[in-house]
Amino acid sequence: MKILRFDIFARLLHWSHAVIFIWLLITGIQLFFTPKSLLGDPFIRMIHLYASVPFILFPIMIYITGRPSTRKDIKDLISWTDLDLRWFRDFFKKKKAVVIDKFNGGQKVNFMAALISITGLSFSGFVVWMKSMFSVDFVELNFMIHDFFAVFSFLLLFSHIVFSLYYSESLRGIIFGMVDEEWANEHYPAWSGKKK
Repeated sequence: MKILRFDIFARLLHWSHAVIFIWLLITGIQLFFTPKSLLGDPFIRMIHLYASVPFILFPIMIYITGRPSTRKDIKDLISWTDLDLRWFRDFFKKKKAVVIDKFNGGQKVNFMAALISITGLSFSGFVVWMKSMFSVDFVELNFMIHDFFAVFSFLLLFSHIVFSLYYSESLRGIIFGMVDEEWANEHYPAWSGKKK
């Protein structure tokens, strides 16, 4: 039997952000390695800059207009308890890690790292975009900060994909919304118990 893990708003939030991020990553790599100038090809630069607007606004709009369950998911992802730290200890000791609700400690760390990365990319990108408002030294510093967060984000994305492929039922949940009840009982017993 299947049970609902992610509603349409949660999936829309995840995939719209993922697609735009990959677009920004591809165009950002193109800009970084283009020898034409420090800022790269003007057309690529333009589509990179304007893709950053929905990258920031879509999640905010979906959060505001989405269902309470989507907002609850985000609240759960930023809420920490001692049991989340215990999850890490058990995970690294290769013991069965206890999950107290819908998300485990690893998922929470991934979400927090993504938030930090998005914030860093957004603020440093804004400074680079509006460079005439700031000193040359500050803009150059923000180029480096933007590059740092871009590399960090790439590594985060890579590890996220690896884990999602390894835990394929979790991937099915974020694609189709539904997961196998038996899998949920094994990996998220407290959460699946609430779904019954």
